[in-house]
Amino acid sequence: MTTLLLDTSLDVDQRDFADTIRSSSQSLLTVINDILDFSKIEAGKLDIESIEMDVRGVIEEWFRQLNSRRSRRG
Repeated sequence: MTTLLLDTSLDVDQRDFADTIRSSSQSLLTVINDILDFSKIEAGKLDIESIEMDVRGVIEEWFRQLNSRRSRRG
């Protein structure tokens, strides 16, 4: 739904808020999936999958979100 919202005409603040919602929901989904994976490990039912990951991109996105939150507070 946030992707649909981001396709509409929003002002700068609204777009920033919607983008933060989108990226935060993706982060939350990652945490939930990690918890589920941990449960599978404990149950001995984890299938390991090898995937490529853009570590630099993940860290840059994290810093972008952190800086965005700091600029809204200050």
